[in-house]
Amino acid sequence: MDTLVEGELTLQIRALNLNPEVETGLIQRGCTLRRDADFLSLTVEGEAALPAINRYLVAQGVDIYAFSPEKVSLEDLFLQVVGTEN
Repeated sequence: MDTLVEGELTLQIRALNLNPEVETGLIQRGCTLRRDADFLSLTVEGEAALPAINRYLVAQGVDIYAFSPEKVSLEDLFLQVVGTEN
């Protein structure tokens, strides 16, 4: 629960030149990711991770068109903490 409160966030990235090696590198850096064509959705531990992720992608030759962090909403945080049992 501490991770949720301290600022876990989702990062939406639209980029070209993504490849499996880049995805593996992101996973090794602690990211959980989903990919759909030229879009990546990453879950990271907090804002402090963002500059390193951006530098890594650029160093790997990824062309970034959008880099948008989204904090977990209060409603989503509540549902994660208490669950959604009926």
